Amino acid sequence: MLTPLDLTTYEARLKECVLATKERRKQKFIPFNSVERVQMPASYFRKLEKAIGHDGLDLRWPSISFNSRTSTGIIQWMPSPVHETLASPFYGSNTIAIQDLRSEVAGQIDVVGNQRVGAAFAGAYDGSRKEPDVLFKYEGQDSNVLYTAVVEIGFTETYKELIDDVKLWIEGNRDIRTVILIKVEENPHYSSPTSKLEDNKVKDLGFPDYRDLRTSMVSLKDPNKSFGPLQINNLVWVGEMGVFLEIWNRDTINGEAKQQGTRSYFVPDNPTTELDLKLSDFYPLDATDGGNTRFPLTFDRLRLHLKTARKELAVERCHEVLLEIANREDNVKDRDYIP
Repeated sequence: MLTPLDLTTYEARLKECVLATKERRKQKFIPFNSVERVQMPASYFRKLEKAIGHDGLDLRWPSISFNSRTSTGIIQWMPSPVHETLASPFYGSNTIAIQDLRSEVAGQIDVVGNQRVGAAFAGAYDGSRKEPDVLFKYEGQDSNVLYTAVVEIGFTETYKELIDDVKLWIEGNRDIRTVILIKVEENPHYSSPTSKLEDNKVKDLGFPDYRDLRTSMVSLKDPNKSFGPLQINNLVWVGEMGVFLEIWNRDTINGEAKQQGTRSYFVPDNPTTELDLKLSDFYPLDATDGGNTRFPLTFDRLRLHLKTARKELAVERCHEVLLEIANREDNVKDRDYIP
């Protein structure tokens, strides 16, 4: 939900969040995958960038971005294991796809994660800032680097917020050929299973020390549901998940973002195994340079990665609760604690 705030209030709250994150990092605790979107004019965002930049905090997260078309500032906390794991197969698929290209063509291609982009946006999106989950880049013969495709993965973001991101990339940068949108849905939304228990009651449940948690301790609540709820010590830490993927490109008539084909649900199950993608969907390559080469990204691979990441997420959420209990036992004051 967008929250309009005056500049003074917003600056104070954002600085507090960054400082809290720095303290949590010292404790080896970082909040996962929380995204807040706040309405503000571009002038407010520039002042915020300057204010936060002069705090001397060299934190990678939270990431701060801005959509000038919707006048929205976006604060992204550290992505969850699920979020990051669904991005990783794109790197491997890109490596396989370009391995047989001529060396001079392959040398023009690169794919990176979480690179901040600002100068490439124009028109109604001039002044925007964004860090895509995966960014495909192409360096032309004139040494001009183009941003040609992106992957945006949403976990806590709403579908509408993800569509705003899709429009930012496609309508704000004429070089973008394709945007792949992946939306992860968790049912029910996560709430700590210990939220109504006092610390001593949690300890009585027989959890190991927070430093000894392992993914091997995670199990399916229902063995017949591969992506059903995950539990540790009979408490559910990850809900049932569903994931869908959409491919977007630019309408050749009006230049607006347009969905290509239909939505594909690949979790919990889908008989389709492979996406119909080729290198020309990601880079400005013709057939001679390998543009028709298959981009070998399969739903099976995405599902396999997600199964592991869900276990990691369960461990991290349980670890967060047990660490907070340990901190309170050691008289560590944490006024931001939310069970």
